[in-house]
Amino acid sequence: MKRGYDLPTDAPGVYMPVRTDRGVPFGKFYRPDDLPPELTLSDETIQLAERAMHALGRLDGFRGQVQEADTVFKPLLYKEAEQSSQIEGTQVTTTDMYRATAGGDVSARSRDVQEAMNYVEALQSVSERLLESGRSRENITLDLLLELHRTVMETGQSDEDDPLPGEFRPDYAWIEESTEPWQQSIRFVPPKAEMVESMMEALLAYVQTPSRFPDIVDIALVHYQIETIHPFKDGNGRVGRLLAILMLVASDALTKPLFYMSSYIKANREEYTDRLLAVSEEGAWEEWIQFFVSGMCDQAEEVLGRAKLLLDQYEAYQEAYKSAPESVQRLIGVLFEQPYLTVPMAAERIDMSYPAANTAVDRLVDGDVLIQVEERERNREFVATDVMAIVERDAAELPSPAEVLQ
Repeated sequence: MKRGYDLPTDAPGVYMPVRTDRGVPFGKFYRPDDLPPELTLSDETIQLAERAMHALGRLDGFRGQVQEADTVFKPLLYKEAEQSSQIEGTQVTTTDMYRATAGGDVSARSRDVQEAMNYVEALQSVSERLLESGRSRENITLDLLLELHRTVMETGQSDEDDPLPGEFRPDYAWIEESTEPWQQSIRFVPPKAEMVESMMEALLAYVQTPSRFPDIVDIALVHYQIETIHPFKDGNGRVGRLLAILMLVASDALTKPLFYMSSYIKANREEYTDRLLAVSEEGAWEEWIQFFVSGMCDQAEEVLGRAKLLLDQYEAYQEAYKSAPESVQRLIGVLFEQPYLTVPMAAERIDMSYPAANTAVDRLVDGDVLIQVEERERNREFVATDVMAIVERDAAELPSPAEVLQ
């Protein structure tokens, strides 16, 4: 945060003083202007936005060719939740989330795991609500955004650290950074709480209004704005990343939320925060937009590669077990929705008796599709190792778009 109050005329906001009786460790806060900024996009930025739309269209087209897409690609939602949670400083993994659902022992990180699971639920439930109301940016409302926050933050934190799910923050917030060992300094102070509601109303009005910018660019602008307003006590980053996905769906760039930005932001966290601050203090819009839109291109390609591997694995299982009993064939689909499972869970998911599910599990164990997590007689837990290997594969090892589409 720059010293003093003077910012260049290109800066899309101003610093304002804090009353001395507020008892906070800073003397000013940032008030951003409403969107849109005074901005003429360069040819480079326009071309980058077109490339991002092409990459997203390629991903969406690939998904549209898969009959069981919601089942086969379900692990991608968990991957996004994992990466988003790790941005917030947790060590939650997809394995933790799946094992929690299956009743595995993740008690040491149960709160963090619950928040990650909330993220999956929020993305699914709110995107379904958006699709039911109509695929339009007009249907991204303040109520929808508050529901998103409520779902993300419910039951994760303890009562002693209430994140106020579905409510705007009641007081100042500030972002700290480490300057020296054991020392923190104030990096940024968003608008005071009394300004938040009106600023969010203005932001959602912009989202709902036709824009002169390409949708992809608008998403970058809106992401900057909500992160700068910082409307909630906690969960701002998660809501901002989810809003970007919802805008892609509402803008018809994606049929379903088969996309995630969190991996890119996690890998480029320092540049991400630096570029956000550079917009506020220097008006560096083009640099921010290019950074964010480049991330969309990269992530569309990463998701496409991971989706291709999941589809290949699903089809390989179908071919290998095409003559197997119906219980086995049903269970194959379940493995992509829930790679960690128990026999009672399998029985519930395939809607068959416990003995039928047990026989199906044993058949897949014999074929090395499932392995038992721990050697025990009761409450046996199994994992689909091939599916989890794809979910956990490093992005650098994923097939390129050319390899996917050849």
